Amino acid sequence: MNHSFSMGLLGLGAIAAIMAQPGLTEEIPLATSDADIPRVQDAEAAATTVEERVSQISVEAAEATWLIAQAAIQITGVQLTPTENGVEINLETTEQLQPPTTSTVGNALIADLSNTTLVLPEANEFQAVSPAEGIALVSVTNLPDNRVRVAITGVDAPPTANITAVEQGLVVSVAPGTEVGATEDDAIQVVVTATRTEEEILDVPRSVTVIEREEIEEASLLSNNLSTILGTLVPGFGPPTATGSTRAQSLRGRPALILIDGIPQNTNTSFSTELFAIDPSAIERIEVVRGPSAIYGNGATGGIVNIITRRPTEEGFVSEASLSLISDLVDVEEDGFGYGLQYGFSGREGNVDFRVGASFDSERASFDAEGDRVPPNGLSTDNRLLNFLARVGVEITDEQRLELSYNIFNNDFESNFISDPAIFQIPDLQKARALEVGDILFDESPQQTVQNLNFTYRHDDIFGSELNAQLYYRTTELTQDVNDIRGRFPPEAFPDAPRLFQTNLDSTSFGTRLQLDTPFSESLSLLWGVDYNSEENEAPFNALDLDAFDQRREARIIGNPTQTPFYSLDSLGLFAQLNWDVSDRWLVSGGLRYENITADIDDYTASPFSNVAGSPPQIEGGRVNADDVVFNVGLVYAATPNVGLFANFAQGFSIPRLSTVLGFLPAGTNIEDSFSLEPQKVDNYEIGVRGIWDDLQLSLAGFFNESELGSALIVDPTGFTDVVRAPQRNYGVELTADWSPVERWQIGGALTWNEGEFDAQDDGSYLALSSIEVQPLSFTLYVENETLPGWRNRLQALTVGSRDRAFDDGVDQFNIDGYTTLDLISSLRLGSSGRLELGIQNLLNEQYFPVDSQERIGIQEIRRYAAQGRTISLRYAITF
Repeated sequence: MNHSFSMGLLGLGAIAAIMAQPGLTEEIPLATSDADIPRVQDAEAAATTVEERVSQISVEAAEATWLIAQAAIQITGVQLTPTENGVEINLETTEQLQPPTTSTVGNALIADLSNTTLVLPEANEFQAVSPAEGIALVSVTNLPDNRVRVAITGVDAPPTANITAVEQGLVVSVAPGTEVGATEDDAIQVVVTATRTEEEILDVPRSVTVIEREEIEEASLLSNNLSTILGTLVPGFGPPTATGSTRAQSLRGRPALILIDGIPQNTNTSFSTELFAIDPSAIERIEVVRGPSAIYGNGATGGIVNIITRRPTEEGFVSEASLSLISDLVDVEEDGFGYGLQYGFSGREGNVDFRVGASFDSERASFDAEGDRVPPNGLSTDNRLLNFLARVGVEITDEQRLELSYNIFNNDFESNFISDPAIFQIPDLQKARALEVGDILFDESPQQTVQNLNFTYRHDDIFGSELNAQLYYRTTELTQDVNDIRGRFPPEAFPDAPRLFQTNLDSTSFGTRLQLDTPFSESLSLLWGVDYNSEENEAPFNALDLDAFDQRREARIIGNPTQTPFYSLDSLGLFAQLNWDVSDRWLVSGGLRYENITADIDDYTASPFSNVAGSPPQIEGGRVNADDVVFNVGLVYAATPNVGLFANFAQGFSIPRLSTVLGFLPAGTNIEDSFSLEPQKVDNYEIGVRGIWDDLQLSLAGFFNESELGSALIVDPTGFTDVVRAPQRNYGVELTADWSPVERWQIGGALTWNEGEFDAQDDGSYLALSSIEVQPLSFTLYVENETLPGWRNRLQALTVGSRDRAFDDGVDQFNIDGYTTLDLISSLRLGSSGRLELGIQNLLNEQYFPVDSQERIGIQEIRRYAAQGRTISLRYAITF
């Protein structure tokens, strides 16, 4: 009986709580004094069994719960509306809500509503991912005890909100926040690549470009080719190429080191395909350090391009999906239509976070502005792309994190078309044209597959130092399309060389990086550590059976003559870098790196194209070793909180690409004492200024670098290139500007001018570097307008100038003619999580040849591809 009575008191207490709500106190009388409450001694003996009483109690509890729910104010709808400053959240109710209690947790603004319940017709909670720029997530969820929580998570900092109670609901006007203690310019980007530690870009004493996720998505609407994206957005980087390769696309006139999450993608035997290693959908941002660098080693004499892959979301579970359609608009044909699919998801559960994403692009032919089909180029036309990224991270403790990631990229460019060799019989330079040959049965299908496996460990406090360790593995397997050079040479020339062939690359690399950041005080720190990389390379030809190809379209391999022999390459780097904040205005950094590079080369037969009159020579292998110490020092002066001046001196160290040397060494060469294999050391000097204000960002930099033993190219009339080891110098100017003159309008652009010479005879008489190495002046300009809230339109132009210096000096056998292209991008936000995007590439349908096509002469004429004509892309993307 006592048990039953206590349950009855709980029921009365619940009902009393309900009766305290407005509008209910007049309908049901409540006990207001002790005299009104039944007492034990007044109760009659029970007339029911225990089982019946328990059942009765359950009914009473259910009724009480129902009454509580009816008493709480119900939120029946949640609406999000984009605004100029952020987003407006409207909670729809039948009554006015009381103001919530608010708090901040991390980057989230929390608003808790009491005496409220969320009753949505389709779900028990509401979520909107990235409803506005700077807002990562909006969620509305039920909590116990009749409470509802509204959580608004900012990207960089907790948002700010203005909360207004209305007659039937609550309106929350949200704007992205800035970091605590931030100034108006604290949107300043933080970069990692330039110093291997996180630094604000104003504190970096050299030229750095950061391409954020939003820019990558926008640029990939026109082209998912990273060569085009970098060539359009990065000052100092050569203009976009026809094929997507980095041949004729240097960084400040020298080769760039391409990294994916710190993993080198360049192989010493380079086919210039290192940017075809990942899809843009898998990229978080790209950091480009312009100019030689001793920070990473690996021959970064032109600079560093570090591609940083997508990171997991900070909380919850998020999915992303997109569908892209692309079509030629010049001569609309079925072959000119393609599509792309992308899906990924990311989440966090406890101390584990993860991201998985995949993308696929279907095969599509390209057509130039005259409506002619562009032949397959072995990279970016008539190809199918597949990318898969997986990442998982574990926060072991507050100070330790483990992360494992894997990315595979496959580019399958098998086609029924080849580049027509008949153009060799036509006088003067011709445009490469497509020839349909039908299905080809390949022994080795044309494709490239790149795999990157990455393991990282971080400990924030090991005896006061921050430790970062990395272990990585990369493989690159490439088989290129069929090359048919029959009729290009007299029958007696290059007697052992195949006339029908494919080229191959088989490369593997593994390595490790270990670094510690040791602070001595708040203003002085030392970064020190070790890098090790080992790679193996081989690049044979696939010599193909002429009769099998002509009669049955079989690409049957009958031999594997040498293009580049098998060799291994090991590099070890020891480094120390000191950073000193001298004062609020002055920052000094400097350091040393010891680099040791060893190449082991097997005995081999030289390339069949090395001897025009006979068989290629036999070359005895050996070991080549090079080492040196490189130095760097930089200075930053903060003239104002918004303006920084910088100057630096940096050195780079590298050995030549063995693929350009080994195959063409003459008989009797002693590899271990070959001048052609001597390393080069580059000295780089740079000064610049950066300014960052609310509505204006500017940067201007000038550079000069030189080396006593460069690797200059000379192009002969047959289209072959010879490497000349001679003193070399490069210099140039780079300018960027982004300006928002009025609300909703933005104008900007970049200017790149660089030149270079080499002293072929080492007598002080310098000749212009080839346009393969130094590209002409280029200028980009864009105008962007937010026409309506959520609808943005961007018009962008690229102008590439002419260059004939190398032709006049006899270094090149071709001139570069300038051209201008115009593109349009339009993006419309649909609801809180959808986007519809339109892109038109080559809007004016300009017929032109990119720089890398204009240098294709002689035997290379079948690769003189015209640029793609007017093309339209349509993409729908949604986050949920």
